[in-house]
Amino acid sequence: MAHAVKPTPGSQSTRPRSQTWPSARSGWVALVAAAVGLGSWIVLPLVSTLFHDVVPVTDTVVMPVIGLVLVTVAAIVNVVALWAGRQRSTMNMVATTLTVTATLFFAFFVIGEGLGGA
Repeated sequence: MAHAVKPTPGSQSTRPRSQTWPSARSGWVALVAAAVGLGSWIVLPLVSTLFHDVVPVTDTVVMPVIGLVLVTVAAIVNVVALWAGRQRSTMNMVATTLTVTATLFFAFFVIGEGLGGA
């Protein structure tokens, strides 16, 4: 009769497993913030196009500022979750990279448009 081999306590790897999804609430909040921040750059131009600048908030000058604020908040929340919250999941790292890059790009875009008088 064959006996089952029991693993010894020291035989398991001490390296942490790579995980795809966050393990804490702060990681999930960061992912939601990234989805809202990045998604705003899809939704806000559609809202502005549908309402044709009738409502003041849909003005083409206000919409990029709203989008920039949302993506900047998302980037800050993601960086805090990554460093202070120690959320090292694949999704959190991707979300942090995307939101920080988008914040830099859209900040130059919005500030350049403002300085250019558009």
